[in-house]
Amino acid sequence: MKLRLYPLKLYFFSLPIIIMVVSSVLLNLFSWFWLKSQLPNTSELFLHYNVLYGVNYIAESWKIFFVPLIGLVILTVNFFMGWLLYKKDKFMAQILNFVAVLCQIFIIFTTFVLVFLNA
Repeated sequence: MKLRLYPLKLYFFSLPIIIMVVSSVLLNLFSWFWLKSQLPNTSELFLHYNVLYGVNYIAESWKIFFVPLIGLVILTVNFFMGWLLYKKDKFMAQILNFVAVLCQIFIIFTTFVLVFLNA
């Protein structure tokens, strides 16, 4: 049984898909640049804050970039899963790309919190 994929070019020409994918990519790029430009040049940064105990996780400064990296992984997985499902269920593909946008918004919020925690 051969898997017949929907043409990638036609997948990109769907207006809701292209809007959600482009907005997800732009939000992810913003989170990378925001972290890179706003963080101090120190060897260790605060990575987790708890209301009860305060800062409870301090690590190397490069580990802070795992947050936008996870967003990039979510974006690519949802994009390819949406592409695979687009031929059978267009609505599900749009939902997957919308979830990617929603995750990027939460990642932007997380990067803001991390920057203000380390300022």
